[in-house]
Amino acid sequence: MPLPSVTYELFKGQGGTLGEDAFAASLRAAVSAVRDVIGCNEPQDEEDRDAYIRAVCAAVEVDEAYGASGGIGEAVASVTLGKFSASLGGSGAASPYQADMRRAVHRELVGSSLLYQGLR
Repeated sequence: MPLPSVTYELFKGQGGTLGEDAFAASLRAAVSAVRDVIGCNEPQDEEDRDAYIRAVCAAVEVDEAYGASGGIGEAVASVTLGKFSASLGGSGAASPYQADMRRAVHRELVGSSLLYQGLR
């Protein structure tokens, strides 16, 4: 079963609170984040399909909370402008955006076959 397209109507049906423009601005980053978690897995049944839709909807909300940025700029460890320099740690850990996104996606995919990373 191929991955479903998540529309604004599906998003609203899941309780989404964003406007259509905000949804559209965050959808690409959300789908990418979910695909990053599920890898090559495809929905096996209706429950997997619903879990995928919920995960994308949750990821849209997270991306919007970060300004529809797709996480760009979150991994910057330091910046220097003239004599001014600032460091944000750069410990190699996941950025807050990435951590929040993975947490939201995993929360919606738990119990589905989409998290399975073994051999088939």
